Order: sequence, then structure tokens, then C-alpha cells
Amino acid sequence: MRQPLPLVELDQTLYDLYSLDGGNPNEIAHVLALAPHPHGSVSSSLPANTKYTVQSPMAPKLDKDIWARICLGNGSQNHAFMSGPISLHLFDIDPPEQDVADGEVESPPAAQTDAHRVYSCLIPSQRPRLSFIPSPAEFKPGAAVKVSAYPPLDFIDDHLCVVSQDVHYGLLSKRDLALSGLPTPPTDVIDGRLSPAEVQDENAVKVESRRIIQAVRDRPLPFVIKFPQSLAGQGVFVIRDHATKASRIQLLETEVPRMIRNLTSSNSHLSPVSLLLQDLVPSDTKNLSLFVTQKGRAVFISCAEQFLDEEGIYRGSILDYQRQEEFEAQHRLTIDQIAAHVHKHGFYGPMGADIMTDQTGKQKIVDLNVRLTGDYMMGPLRGHFYDRRGLGFSYLITPLVILGDRNQFEAKFARELMDGHIIVVGWARGKLGRSGRTVYSVCSVAVGGQDRAGVLELVDRINALALAKPS
Repeated sequence: MRQPLPLVELDQTLYDLYSLDGGNPNEIAHVLALAPHPHGSVSSSLPANTKYTVQSPMAPKLDKDIWARICLGNGSQNHAFMSGPISLHLFDIDPPEQDVADGEVESPPAAQTDAHRVYSCLIPSQRPRLSFIPSPAEFKPGAAVKVSAYPPLDFIDDHLCVVSQDVHYGLLSKRDLALSGLPTPPTDVIDGRLSPAEVQDENAVKVESRRIIQAVRDRPLPFVIKFPQSLAGQGVFVIRDHATKASRIQLLETEVPRMIRNLTSSNSHLSPVSLLLQDLVPSDTKNLSLFVTQKGRAVFISCAEQFLDEEGIYRGSILDYQRQEEFEAQHRLTIDQIAAHVHKHGFYGPMGADIMTDQTGKQKIVDLNVRLTGDYMMGPLRGHFYDRRGLGFSYLITPLVILGDRNQFEAKFARELMDGHIIVVGWARGKLGRSGRTVYSVCSVAVGGQDRAGVLELVDRINALALAKPS
């Protein structure tokens, strides 16, 4: 029998934040899928988007079962960890194929069991009102309930939303940010010129692709290439040398035509076809988390530092609790500008922003994440880590893919879990291998340490379990 772990109490939840300035959290329903695979559906519960398209050329080359557990399972749980008792809807995940063949499908489904176990570590009053969507037709949020979906999902257009999904998609667009008037690095926006009818002509697509890519060829170093809609750095490329430029152009020769072909009569008004060429800001990136109240007030949640892998893909965040007041003061003007911009378009709720500081000391907004972010819970874990345990730093590892199940992970890190130095904030099991019976897990782990070196030492021990990335 498992020993119960100490319960986690957050400093505040989304339920608390939605209550500010006369808001009503009971009229909000969050729907999370994190990021549908750019090339199709990963589970029978969620059809692929055809209207709200994304571009993720650096998405891992994984089969749909693993991708479903990364996004619909672990990632969505992680993003929603600090929901509090609001209505939270996640998607069902198809069981492993071998379990179906063997007649050994878990009941209740493993994806549901895993999610409930993640949130069971929270004190009862801070657990979400959790439900699962088996299909779009069976999603029934209730009368007068306003849906906040991430990402925008085609079938959610049939429901009342906090802000229309067309507007939300625009607020998430790197193209729209570049044209917003907010302080961003200088950016050239290369818009598509074809109509939905013209993208059916393969020769027209080839000519248009060459035109867009030629702008990249002509751009002097250094610079940054951005697709309009992507997640976790999967559509953003920093170009510092000619070798990198050549390799990314080769990738663009596949991805740009794909983006063009996804233009339809239902999404052409959203300008989904574009490429951004942006000046490179030689600075580290700060992740700001904030909440915009129903009246437009910006509430600072936290400021973290990103960790990226060698390909620029997001792998984690580190947060220094002792510098949060300093970071809030440094970024307050930018925070208020961001809140005014999104609220002008009708948005309120949780969001993030990536900020860099140029050589003149001016802050530049390089991305707006107008939705829940993966490290959003790190600020409200201050009481748990810092105030009650003296752990001045926290780190979010996500996604971590390991062999084995959660019981094996908890046995390996039993002391750290009991001491409250590790919190599991996302977990999804699957099966792989030739037999289809080898258990693996995709997880997200929040880690605390007394100082930066201490937290990174524990992070390294956990990351040592990670399976090698596919080539």
C-alpha cells in the first residue's frame, strides 16, 4: 500500500483569480488539449482542427499514442494544476492498442485515473471539478457557462466562450503580435497572397512557397524565423550562421507549402499563412505569468527563466522566489501594456508573455501566450516551497518521458516526495515496444531546492531517467 504524500496547498488558484474585480469563477469552464498534433488527430475524442491550424515543424517524430499522452494527458494536467475548483475538461485518450487486442483495457480508463491521482495531491478545496470529453458531441458545459479553450478548437465554436475563438486565435498569433503596436523587436511579416481556391493549384503553391522562402534566403544574419502559430518553440528558429540558415531553409521547403495548403474558406480571414523574420535580441528570455481580471487589471503571478534544448525547444523553467518582487517592478509597465491590449479585445483570464531586454535596456515582447502556460503554477507554489520549506528556487521539468509507472518513480524519490521537494503535476501512462506491453510514462515534475545549484542537482537526478529523444 502506498504511503500518502503530504498535501499541497497553493497560495492561490484560478478560482480565486477569476473571483477578483467582481468576476464569477463558476461561469468559467477550461478545456485543455495543449497542442493538437499539426498533422492529424491523436485520439478519437478530438478530431483534427481544419480551421484553427498550427505549424510545428520541430514537433517530435512520435506516434499518435505517445503524442496524445504528452498533450492530452500530461501537458493538459500540468497546465491546469492550479485551477482550483473551477470546471476543467480534459480529453479521453484511446487505450493502448495491445490492451484492446488482449481485452485488458483498464476501467476506469488509465488516462482518467492518472489525472485524478495528479490532482489528489492538492488539498480537497483546491482540486478542480474534473470531467473528460469522449467526443465533441458529448461536451456539454452547461447553460451560460463561458468556455476558455487552449488551443482554440474547431468544435468549440458551437459554444459560448470567454472571448470568440477567432479573436483568441489572433491574440495567440505571432503575426498579430508583430502588427499590434506593442513593443516587439523589428519584424518583417511575409503574408501569403493566395486565396483558398488558389491553394488547390499545386503549381501556385510552389510559386508562392518560393516567394516566401526567398525572403529568408535574402535576410542577413543574425535573425529569427517564426511561424504564426506554434507551441514550445517548435516553430521558432534562431539563425546565427549560414549552416543553420541552410538547414532551416530545407525544413521550410516542406513546412511552408503545408501551411499554405491548410488555408481554407473558413480560416482565410484569420491570416493563418505568414512567416515572420525578426531581429535577434541578444538576451535571455523571461517568462511572465499574469492574470487579467474581468475589468482589465493585470495581476502579476510570477517571472521565470526558460530552459531550451539544443534545438530551441522548451524543456523547463526555473524560478527564484526571492527575486519575484524585483521582477514584478522591472516589468510592471510592460505587464500593464499587455493587459490593456488583450482586454481591449475582450480577453480576461490567465496568460503568459516572453520578454527580452535589448542592448538599450528596452523590454521587447517576443511572444504572447494568451492562455494557461505550463509553468503558471510555479508562482503559487511559493508558500509550499519557500515559505514553509525554505526552498528558494523551483524548477519545472516537462515533458519527461521515462520507463515504468508512477509507483516506480515514487519509490525511487520517496524521501524527496515526502519532504515536499518534488510534486508530480502531470502524469500519463502508455505502452510501447514490439510486444506493446512495455510501460512508459510522460510526466511533469515541480522541484524545489534551497538554491540554484541545489535545485539543478535534483533536476539532473530526475532527468537521468529520461528516455533518449527520437532522431
